[in-house]
Amino acid sequence: MILAVSLRSMTTGEELRDFFISYTGADESWAEWIAWELEEAGYATVLQVWDFSAGAHFVTEMHKATKIAQRTIAVLSNAYLESSFAEAEWQEAWRADPTGERRKLLVFRIEDCPRPGLLGQLVSVDLFNVEAQMARTRLLEAVKLERHKPELPPNFPGQEPPRSEPAFPGMVPGSLDEAMVASGPMTPDNPWAIAFAFWDSVLRESNENLNLVITPESAGNWGELAALKDRTKESGLATGVYRPVYDVAYVKLINDVGADSPVQFITEGFPAMSMIISLVYRPELGGWRVHSIGQPLDPDDLPRSWPIHFSPPGS
Repeated sequence: MILAVSLRSMTTGEELRDFFISYTGADESWAEWIAWELEEAGYATVLQVWDFSAGAHFVTEMHKATKIAQRTIAVLSNAYLESSFAEAEWQEAWRADPTGERRKLLVFRIEDCPRPGLLGQLVSVDLFNVEAQMARTRLLEAVKLERHKPELPPNFPGQEPPRSEPAFPGMVPGSLDEAMVASGPMTPDNPWAIAFAFWDSVLRESNENLNLVITPESAGNWGELAALKDRTKESGLATGVYRPVYDVAYVKLINDVGADSPVQFITEGFPAMSMIISLVYRPELGGWRVHSIGQPLDPDDLPRSWPIHFSPPGS
C-alpha cells in the first residue's frame, strides 16, 4: 500500500519532511537509494545531494534540515563514524528523543561496522549482504511506527526448520475440480493456489503470468518454459501443503499420474517421482510466491522477508 505523504506547513513557511537522511559523501549512492525508496513509498525526505542548492551554506542547510524533518536516518558505515558533521547530525536527533520512544533516530548499517557509544544502544537494521528486494523490505518495515506483528502466526517454539525431506499430506485428485475443492480458495494467501497458478503458467508457456507468482530473486532462473513444460505436463499437483514454518510452504508435483488413479501419500519423505514447488510468503509482494521447483529448498535458503532481521543493541 502506498502511504500518504505527510507534508505539513510550519509557521515559518517551511514544509515538514518525514526523514532527514544523514550520510557522508562516501556513501552518497546508498543515501540516494534509501531516499528514493522512501519517496516511492510516499514519504518525504531531505537529502543533501537533492535539496542543497549550489552556493548554499552547508551548516545552515543541515541545521534547517534537522528542524523540518520529523525523524533522522543515519546511514551508518565506517566512513560515517569518522565524520564530525555526521556525528552532529545524529546527536541532534538523539537529543530530541533520548529514550527512543518516538523513534526520532533510525540507524541503517550499510556495511559491517561498529556502533560505538550511544549508537550501540539503538536497534539498527542491516541493508548490506542481501538482495535489493530484501533490503527494500527491511527499510520500509523499519520506518513504520506500528508494531511489527507478522501477518501469519509463528511456528511453535522449539520447532526446527526441516533439514531433510519432510512428509507431505494430501493426494493428487482425479480431476482439476476435485483438486480445487480440496485445496481451498484461489487467493494469494493460499500457497496451493499460487503453486497451481505457477504450474498453469508453465503449461501455457506464459512468462507474463509466471512473473506474477514467482519471487523477483528467481526471475532469471527459469529458462525456457517449454523445457519445464515437457518435464511436468503429465504430472499431478498434490492438494496437501507442507508448512514447516509460517512463511515457507512446499507443494508436490508428481510425475506420471493418470487422471483415473489418484495417488495417496502415506509414507515418509518424498516419492521418487515427485518434484517439489518451494514457496515463500512475501507480504510486500502481496502473498505467497514460488521460488523454485525440483528439490525442496531449506527455509534458510529462501529469500524470506519476514520477520525482519534486526541487529540487536550492542552487536
